[in-house]
Amino acid sequence: MSTETRIRSAVEELSTYTTITYLVFAFGMVFFLFPVFWVISMSIRLPGEVLTYPVQLIPQQITFEPYRQVLQDSSMVTWIFNSLKIAVLEVVGIILIAVPAAYAFSRFDFRGKKHALFSILLFQMISPVVIVIPLYNMMAELNLLNKHIGLILLYIGLQVPFSIWLLKSYFDTIPSGLDEAARVDGCNRLQTLIYILLPSMGPGIAVVAIFNFVFSWAEFVMAFTVLGKSELYTVSIGLFSFQGQYSTDWRVISAASVIAMLPLLIMFLGLQRYFVKGLVEGAVKG
Repeated sequence: MSTETRIRSAVEELSTYTTITYLVFAFGMVFFLFPVFWVISMSIRLPGEVLTYPVQLIPQQITFEPYRQVLQDSSMVTWIFNSLKIAVLEVVGIILIAVPAAYAFSRFDFRGKKHALFSILLFQMISPVVIVIPLYNMMAELNLLNKHIGLILLYIGLQVPFSIWLLKSYFDTIPSGLDEAARVDGCNRLQTLIYILLPSMGPGIAVVAIFNFVFSWAEFVMAFTVLGKSELYTVSIGLFSFQGQYSTDWRVISAASVIAMLPLLIMFLGLQRYFVKGLVEGAVKG
């Protein structure tokens, strides 16, 4: 077989592989984006077009009346503020705990290190739904029910294992020679962590922050278990309560869902480059 034939065959194989790859990606995008488009479509329909057949993704007439109904309800603003407060404080608390813990697991050798890492991983594999009743009893004993601080502490406890594992993998990719050079220059362990290693950990911390922010924003079971007052609700519980408040007006529920997605969309667009950089660097260095 000549060289030209080999090159042509390789190009054809690569072209076929690329085409199949893009088709798979396109299918995945349609699969995940269709529900979003459907919710947006439901939120701008007239009342008589909600259950029409055949189903149309783009309604014939558009109305923003459902958005007006949602925005006139002051509870929606309160729920968004509650979710923002809980998510931000949860992310800050997780970073303050997970960063030094991941640094210790990455840099120090101590007795029981492997068992501790395995225990952390094992805890992460347990679904929160399985332990929701013991957690409820514990929160009641500590007088943390119907308090945002109780839900924040609960989220931190649930998400710290995942964050430690993720940040430890990033610390492992940073050469230990940086630590030794910093110690020679007179830095202690804390100064080395803050001034030398953390600047290189920015993408990894951004990934942890985004994952945990999204988790807190969308989580329902724990929030519904801990919070029982309307003024304390998060967005996820608030959307659930709209079903009783507005009966079966799916247009209003869809409009509230679209409004609830906007803070996440804004945050992701603002941190997109850090998020992508963190995932790519973690994958390449790992």
